Amino acid sequence: MREPVTFASKVAIEHRATLERLLFFNGCQSRVARGIVDVIDRFGPPEIELDGEWLRVKVSELSSGVQSLFAVEATTGRPLGVAVYMRADLEHVTVLHVGLSEEYCAGGERESLNLLLRLLKEIRRSSRRVKGVRRVSVAYGAQRQRAQA
Repeated sequence: MREPVTFASKVAIEHRATLERLLFFNGCQSRVARGIVDVIDRFGPPEIELDGEWLRVKVSELSSGVQSLFAVEATTGRPLGVAVYMRADLEHVTVLHVGLSEEYCAGGERESLNLLLRLLKEIRRSSRRVKGVRRVSVAYGAQRQRAQA
């Protein structure tokens, strides 16, 4: 059975600590650390931005065009995952950063809910509505790391 998860472009300010854990103190990040460093070197680090009573994520060196998609627990609004992405050019959307609650990562107690896949599918679904976008890619990941090693 799927856990009630919704997707949103922002999260409530009360979830700042949870969002910080997803982006900056995530135990799953070590798996793709080299890719994260490469993306930060190229585009700048992700930053949590206050927008009224809401939180969003921006990337310091990309002042426009960066969007965030949060997977949130439907009942509490607690962020379970986040993806930060941009329209790289007219045909491509690139996911720059991904953070998942450790329980949803590979090896976590809720990995069978495929939260990462659901988050990326939602980005792909929303990108299809944008004229000209033909492809969604992820800037880093375990597959890319193995190919470069």
